[in-house]
Formats: sequence, structure tokens, C-alpha cells
Amino acid sequence: MDQATKRIAAHFTGQTRFVDDIDKPSNTLYGYIVKSDVAYGRVESVNYEKALKSPGVCAILSHKDIPGKNSMGAVFDDEPVLAEDYVEFIGQAVLLIAATSRQAAADAAKKVEIVVTELEPVLDVEESFRKKNFPFDPLFIESGDVESGFEGSHFVIEGELVIGGQEHFYLETNAAMSIPKADGTIVVYSSTQNPSENQLIISHALDLESSRIEVITDVIGGGFGGKETQSNWCAVWSALLATHCKRAVVMVLDRREDMLITGKRHPVKVNYKVGFNSNGKINSYSSRFLFDVGFSADLSRSIIERALLHLDNSYYIPAVKSELYPCKTNRSSNTAFRGFGAPQSIAVIEYIMDEISRKTGIDGAEVRRKNLYGERVRNRAPYGQLIKDNILGDLYRSIMESSDYSARVKEIKRFNRNSQWKKRAIAVVPVKFGISFTTTFLNQGAALVNLYKDGSVALHQGGVEMGQGLYDKMIEVASREFGIKKEAVRICSTNTMVIPNTSATAASTGSDINGHAIKLAIDCLKARLNVFAATLYGIDLIDIVWENSTIYSRKKPSETHPLSHLIQNAYLARISLSEQAFYKTPGVHFNRETSRGEPFYYYACGIAASEVEVDFLTGSHTVLRADILHDVGESIDPLIDKGQIEGAFVQCMGWTTVEELVYNNKGLLLTAGPDSYKIPGIADIPKDFRVSLYKENPFKDGILRSRAVGEPPFILGLSVWLAIKQAISKFNPGEFRLDLTATKEKILKCAYGYEE
Repeated sequence: MDQATKRIAAHFTGQTRFVDDIDKPSNTLYGYIVKSDVAYGRVESVNYEKALKSPGVCAILSHKDIPGKNSMGAVFDDEPVLAEDYVEFIGQAVLLIAATSRQAAADAAKKVEIVVTELEPVLDVEESFRKKNFPFDPLFIESGDVESGFEGSHFVIEGELVIGGQEHFYLETNAAMSIPKADGTIVVYSSTQNPSENQLIISHALDLESSRIEVITDVIGGGFGGKETQSNWCAVWSALLATHCKRAVVMVLDRREDMLITGKRHPVKVNYKVGFNSNGKINSYSSRFLFDVGFSADLSRSIIERALLHLDNSYYIPAVKSELYPCKTNRSSNTAFRGFGAPQSIAVIEYIMDEISRKTGIDGAEVRRKNLYGERVRNRAPYGQLIKDNILGDLYRSIMESSDYSARVKEIKRFNRNSQWKKRAIAVVPVKFGISFTTTFLNQGAALVNLYKDGSVALHQGGVEMGQGLYDKMIEVASREFGIKKEAVRICSTNTMVIPNTSATAASTGSDINGHAIKLAIDCLKARLNVFAATLYGIDLIDIVWENSTIYSRKKPSETHPLSHLIQNAYLARISLSEQAFYKTPGVHFNRETSRGEPFYYYACGIAASEVEVDFLTGSHTVLRADILHDVGESIDPLIDKGQIEGAFVQCMGWTTVEELVYNNKGLLLTAGPDSYKIPGIADIPKDFRVSLYKENPFKDGILRSRAVGEPPFILGLSVWLAIKQAISKFNPGEFRLDLTATKEKILKCAYGYEE
């Protein structure tokens, strides 16, 4: 059984070890935070004398006890590690407690006396916008003559759309365990997508060199972007307590804590205006986005930037103008989430496509076809990048045929004529998703490949396995490139001491960046060993073949030599059996000042057709069928890729239909737990779920000719939301606005004409 199979088996039998499962030193303490219970206020006094005397308590730390900086941030240094003079959201950490048990720490926290003068919080993006409460400069893009486009259009419509946030709901909550060493160094086991950033944040807080901080990440129980920066909290808090107490400290947030204090997908309020002709073609599009960034900047600038770069989705729009504003509010800092801003902006243009269909009477799928990017003309994005290898038209034609779209539309019309309280509809949504970090310097990765005398291999790379199958794909890369059996390949935990300065496992780049680095290291090793093998076995260099853990000449395939024999002899000949390699994505660049450049190495495209049935007595809906065709190039692992597509689609369904974040007028998240926050379950999955991989477009520059798969198919779930919108229009042909999330209550309000 190879390592990948063993890992899957361990996962299904509950043997996968996450942070809280790691063997702990006998004197391990448990970390706990004392949180603010007001959204915005001035801290008048903090008294924890009684708490310090509580049984089991070993230490209580405030901002005054931080040896280094009491500030951190992924881009801007604007997040206090612990609150000082002000608290800025409900759940913000004021104190840290280390105790012999989590219960002892929680009991002590109840004895802490914090006096806060409550101030009026900002909880609405419109209010933040009026006050120009921007943590960084707004983003703008303009391409073409927007006003002329409106003037030359047959129709001009304006509208507003309110897009809700989304909780990550990873299965493993944020967690870290920090262990101080006798030499003054510290080892941190962290559930993070970004070990190197954990290392840097801890370095600043402890005033300690990064080389003295070792961050180790093995598999983590889900991330979806929520552990890219927000994992910094547990990592730095546990490190502060461990250093102070000189004992290991583990900090694992419970589900309510995690949901209360960590950021979500950014809620957005959008105003749009679009001009189009009677044939359904768009001439001009303008929009204003108000992003709720929360109390600090976090990754919001890059998230809003990606939203800007996906305003068009799959469509050529001759004239575009958009203003995107980061609006600070007194909520937890919103952060990365699968799609990274693109789902919000794509939701708007897809909603517009549906509105164009309503206005012109042209079928929604046909409206989309008319506006798709072209292959030779109408093929440049608003930010200037040429859309190469465009397969959008092929995907559209294929899904129309494979989903039997035309016949089903007719059947849906027949059903709706005969059904009073239930209506059906089908919606088609394509996606064109750019692959690369839009912050150029992040597009880099490294790997270390070690060969052992028995012919086995150990891989070190900078990517994090969070359930997306990265480790399995990297083993596959090594197996194919080395011609070695998969069971002979081991992939090691990500460690900042082995692979330094890693980028986050995010932006769907994990397989690309780390796979290329592994391949480069293997290429160097093979080149070195080929020279030795040619002499050892009398094989011409150009004829050497590596296959199934053997070496042979393509001229004499029957005369094979075990890889272990070659490696043992290479070792005796003092030939290096280890290689480190570095990879950087070529050709990507983007100018934030002008909003022009080529920010993406390539695009990943797909298309979905979803059919729903809506019950207008209850507001409930059923996804009757979903057809998906998605391009992953030449798939490294088809089962993993199909799983990613299915999971992304269902996760988007959750965001658009059931996952509603509800706050009270004081800024408290009321849906902070699975009792009040619903994610999709098995009953929500499409009754007929058909996922196919598009096989006609291998990417010659991709690792093993593949394309990324993590984020792009998330967009396809928008088809469910828009199908619901169409079904409502069959019940209520009047005007309505279906905001996202389209809960049962919102569906019924739209159906019966109730205003919000």
C-alpha cells in the first residue's frame, strides 16, 4: 500500500492526527483568550488579580507582556496581538490565560474584570463609506468609454445587490501548540495554510529571529482560505504563553470561539449599471462595490484586487468602469475564502446576465453565449491581458449537448404550466478564473528531494495538505518524473526550517508551484545520475529510461537495473543524492496604480447547468440535476479533481442558499455555531450530479500538463442561485431582487412581493 492510500485509509478510520491529536509533553498547558464583549469601546481598566489566583492558572498576559511588537498583519501592520486602549470587535482578545486545563482557564476568565466605555460601532458599509473609513486606498479600473456605451445602448438598467458573507466551517478549528526549547528556540505545530507567515508574526511578537522559530504543519482539517492569515492568532498566542511559562502550550479554539473571532468571506453591497442592445450584447458596465473588510485590512486589498480582475467573468465587455471600496467596520477582520473576492464580483455580472434575459426575453444561456470572449477578436480583458487558449465556446456547446438543455427547457415549461405552487428552472453559468497570486512575488516555491540508498525518496516542499489532495499529487509528480513506484515516495510535513520563506497554500497554486519545484529538483538529480548510469551500465545517455523503479536502455528494455542498485553505487562513488530547487511562475505582472498587466499565468475554465425546483408554500428548493464540465488540463489525479469540483460546487450552493450570517444591532454574531448556522448536508447535494473533466485542452506549461482546480469550480454553484431566481420569476413575473444568500425567507419575500 502506497503512502497516499495509507493516508486516505487513516483519514477515513479517524487516525489522521491534527494539532490537538499530537502527543503533548507531560507538563503541557492550555491557552485561552479573554475576549471583548463589545464591538467598539475604550478600555478603562483591566483587573485579573482574582483570576491569577484561580486554581490551575499559571500565567495571564496582557499587551504589556509582549516582548516585541503588539501589532501584526499580512500586508498592513494594523492588528493588535492583544487589545490595548480600545476594543474593535466582539471577540477581540484582551488577555491570554495559560492553565493546567482548558476548563481551569475558562473558569479563571470569568473572574477577570474589564471596564470598557462602549462607543458607537460602525456596522454598516454605507456608513463606513460616508465616513471614508478606508484602511487602504480604494481600487479602480476603467477600460473603454463607458458613457458612450450607455448612450449607444438600446437598454440601460441600474440595480443594487447585497451579497452576504460566509463562514469557512473547516472541520478542524484554528489550533497551535508551541514548545519552547532549552536553547531559546521554539517549535510551533500549527494548523495553518501559511507556516512562514506564522513564523514571521511570532518573530515580531517575541522579538526573536525567524531562524529560531520552527513552524511545522502536517495535514490540517480544512482551510478554504480561513487559515491563511487567521491562523496567526493561535500560533502567536500559544508562542507568547509558552515562552513566558517555559512550558508547552496548546491552544485549540472551540467552534463558537472560532466562528466568533475569525473573519469570513467579505459581505459586499453593489450598485451597478449596464447598457446592452436588444440582441442581449453588453456595451457598457459600471459598478461600485462596498466591501465590508472588518476591523483591519488583513488580505482585503488583494481580495478586492481579484474581485476587480474578475468583474468580467467569461464575457467581453467593451467598456468597464468600477470603483471598489474597502469599508472598515467593527466586526472581525474578513479574510481569504475560496475564490478570494472573485465570487462576489462574478455573482454581480451573472446576475446582470439574468436581468438582461428578463428584459430582452432571450434565454439566459443564449445571452451568456453571445457575450463570451472570442478566440481571435473580443479577446482582451479590461486589465489588458489577452485571453489565450480560449475554450469557453467549446465548453458552452458541450454542456448544451450533454445536459440536453433544449429538451429540458421545454419540459420545464410544461411542468410550470401544470404546477401552481412548485416551479422549475435551469440556469447555465461559465467561469474563467485566473491562476496565480496577483501579488507577483508570492508566485515562488521550493523543494528538497532526497534519494536514499534503498531507492526510496523523501519530498520536502512548501505546500500544505488541507484535504485538497496536494500531498497525493506531489507524490504522483515524483513518481512519474522519477519513474519510481509510488509506494517508494514519502512526502514530509511542511517545515520552515527545511523549506524557508514559503508562500501560502492558496490561490489554487499549490500543485503548480510546488510541483514544478519538485520536478526541477528531480530533473537535476536525474541528469547527474544519468551520467553515472551511462558509465555503470554501458547505456547511451539519450537511451536511458527510468520506469517502475528500474533503469534500462530503450534499445534493450528487457535488461533492467533496479533503482536501488544505481543509488547504492552512486553513493559509493560519492555522488550527491539530494537536490534543492526553486521555481518562480514566469511572465506574471500587474500594476496596481493603472490596473493593467498580465496578473495570471493562465485561466481555468468550466461551465455548469443546474436545474432546481422551488416550493412556494415553504420557500424550500431542491437541486434536481447539475451538469458540470470543467477544464483541469491533463488531470494529475481525476478522482481528486472531481472531488474538488463537487466540493467547490456544493460549498458555493451553501453560500448562495443556506449559509446566512446574522448579527444583532450591537455587532454580535448570532449564528456562531452549527445550531444556528447551516452548511449543506447530504440532502442538499444535487439529486442527479454529473461532473466531467474537459480533456481536449492539456496545458503544456503546467505541471504534468495539468491546470489548477481548487477555486475555479466554486463559481459554478452560482447557477443554483440563478436558477432559483428564474423559478421565482415564473411564480412572480414582477420586479424583485434576490440578494445572496437566498434563504427560504428571502425566496418567499421575492415570490410574494414583500420588500425588505
